[in-house]
Amino acid sequence: MSIGFWIGAVLLCALAVLIILWPFIRHRRQADVAFRGLNLTIYRERMAELDQELAGGLLTREQYEAARAELEDNLITDVEQPDDTPASPAPAPRQGLILLGITAVLVPMLALLIHVHMDTTPRMSPTQTLALGQNDLDVERMIVQLRQQLETDPDNTENWLFLGRAHGFIEQFEEAAAAFGEAHRRLGDQPDLNVDYADALMMVAGGRMTPRASELLDRALALDPDHQNALWLGAIGDFQQGNYPRAATRLEHLLAQLPEDTDIARSVADALGDVRAMIGTEINGSVTPGEEPAAPLAIQVEVMLDAALAERLTDEAFLVVFARPVQGSRMPLAVKRLQVESFPLTLRLEDEGGMVAGMSLADVQQVQVVARLSRTGMAQAVSGDMEGVSEPITVTADAPAPKVRLTIDRLLP
Repeated sequence: MSIGFWIGAVLLCALAVLIILWPFIRHRRQADVAFRGLNLTIYRERMAELDQELAGGLLTREQYEAARAELEDNLITDVEQPDDTPASPAPAPRQGLILLGITAVLVPMLALLIHVHMDTTPRMSPTQTLALGQNDLDVERMIVQLRQQLETDPDNTENWLFLGRAHGFIEQFEEAAAAFGEAHRRLGDQPDLNVDYADALMMVAGGRMTPRASELLDRALALDPDHQNALWLGAIGDFQQGNYPRAATRLEHLLAQLPEDTDIARSVADALGDVRAMIGTEINGSVTPGEEPAAPLAIQVEVMLDAALAERLTDEAFLVVFARPVQGSRMPLAVKRLQVESFPLTLRLEDEGGMVAGMSLADVQQVQVVARLSRTGMAQAVSGDMEGVSEPITVTADAPAPKVRLTIDRLLP
């Protein structure tokens, strides 16, 4: 233990002893003052009696002088008595002495226990630190510590994993991918590690699937076919690459594992609606033979980008425009997905080939049109996407296609 601790313990003990003794010290001084005051009062009363006895003839002058001299001698002795030797020192209460002894023992013991506890309390792991939502500065300090430990123990795979997650937490995706790569080189394929590694590689590529990330996810699903994050990221990659049937299969598998009526289940259902919309009539069924297909409903949409967000537009961004019901299910009924180079642009949303199985624009009274610039190309929103939403509009078969002007003016948190 440090010398500073022992100095602090000694000072704490001294303070405790002073607190306990002070009432006794003050009581003794007060008792001394009261005792001397009483002696002086008795002296004055006795002198008054002697004066009366002398005046009444009860004492001769010689007797009076002798008695007065004796009183004065006694008074001088009492007044000049030293403070540290009182005539009648008041004994300290027994309870106070007991309390003093207990305090003298317990105070250093308590200080010692606190010191030992502070020295032996387990420190949080990097994972616990991230889970508590530390700020970027705290995470950067943790990254420095992890790198220092890895310099002396480069094969500590747990620290490589922590380092990758820490870099990802503050959106340093290249460093995160490198750390996960070091962990993967030492540990080989593991479902969670493969998914973290693939996710970091996709983020480095601007949210796009890469061959290496796709390979890692396929291996993760081979080891754990129910791995939810692997199913989700794999479906995003399939969607981006146009493999809609496999994307739908993976999302259906994921949705079957999720509790109903939860936000995450609704999000996966929305994404599944996007995929099915791209598959089109293969999912929706065919027209009865001899029956004329009804003309599809449509919405004319003009999309603009707010000038404040223009600098965030990248070549990798996809524009996803879709119509969703104002009430009830929020699954898209008509979807259009394309890459854009400039704004404004005009497009036509139709429910033909773009509706969710069993539903179309004709089945709802009002819809909202959403335009979103997305890194994944899916209608499911993610942080960093840019979005604009229209007011509710009515679409009917006996009226011209409504026209909607929509400005993308919001950055999703």
